[in-house]
Amino acid sequence: MRPFRQELKFLIHHSVRRILLERWRRYLVRAPFTNRHAVTSVLSQYYDSPHLIFYHEKLAGIRLRNKVRLRTYGREFQRGRTTILEIKYRRDDLVRKLRHPIPDFDESQLDPTRWRFENPVVRSAFLGLLERYRLRPSAQVYYQREAYQGLVEGDVRITFDTCLVGLHPGERLTRELLFDPSRRLLPDTLAILEVKTTSGIPGWVHDGVLAGELQQQTLPKYVTAVEVLELTDLSSAGVYV
Repeated sequence: MRPFRQELKFLIHHSVRRILLERWRRYLVRAPFTNRHAVTSVLSQYYDSPHLIFYHEKLAGIRLRNKVRLRTYGREFQRGRTTILEIKYRRDDLVRKLRHPIPDFDESQLDPTRWRFENPVVRSAFLGLLERYRLRPSAQVYYQREAYQGLVEGDVRITFDTCLVGLHPGERLTRELLFDPSRRLLPDTLAILEVKTTSGIPGWVHDGVLAGELQQQTLPKYVTAVEVLELTDLSSAGVYV
């Protein structure tokens, strides 16, 4: 399991993104596995209980909470592409992940009852949550991520997320859905800035945050997707998709 890292999140206008990148550019390099514009597509399938316990824990501000998701770096889950199964543990601004790569993915592994693990520690963690919460697919979230890491401070990661879209389990991202305003989780004028580090926030990041007069604020992707897809109504009625 990875060590706890600090995460700071900000909701910013695109004009602020440009100012910050100009200010920080000499401290950053393009993150691995991104294109020449430092951008990659991200698609996550989230898992939750029949009554959306993870969603409600986030709304209630529970300090210690979990999140389970299957993530691929592309516009769809594809057979044979490496896919990552994750448990995300959060304690206030501190986060750590247990990650399980699936190197030869096929669509049957979207079903949590088909998950298989060789490592006993990983198996216990995932299957424990699966059995305790009766996990099942809840919502998908797609977005485009512009990602950088520190040139000197290699543990520092700066990302800007845009084009956020909510999808039902199994639903494929079409051009119509990508531009459907009813599925958008964030206005086109805004981006989610995330700063992540395991060894403290560098001074140059602090300077940029102060200069931009940024206040910690974010849009929780999974929570917003649940609400955009109106899954809360289904859950309260005892129906689950």
